[in-house]
Amino acid sequence: MSTYALDAVRAKYAENHPESPEWVEFTVTGEPDAHVYRIHHPLWQTDDEKEAMQAAAATNDDLAYARALLGDQYEAYKSDGGQARDLIFLLDAIGQTMTGTDETGNPTTR
Repeated sequence: MSTYALDAVRAKYAENHPESPEWVEFTVTGEPDAHVYRIHHPLWQTDDEKEAMQAAAATNDDLAYARALLGDQYEAYKSDGGQARDLIFLLDAIGQTMTGTDETGNPTTR
């Protein structure tokens, strides 16, 4: 029976799935001097982050969801003109990189 070292499994996963980096960086605008925000890729979120996201999702409040996702970065994001809906679009775009479709159009993992 093999004993897996989860840190090694995690490292191997990261190596084999470059399309799912630990961190996702984004800006509100595409300007060269725009502030760069950073969130954990959904696959790499900590348990605390996942719990905060689940609690916010249960409220059906996009602003609470944005605050949970960005944490301490939320106020700066808001000051930069960031909108909660754009974070939902971002998460959708990230989700699309994690799935594909087979030749008949059925969803698959990539």
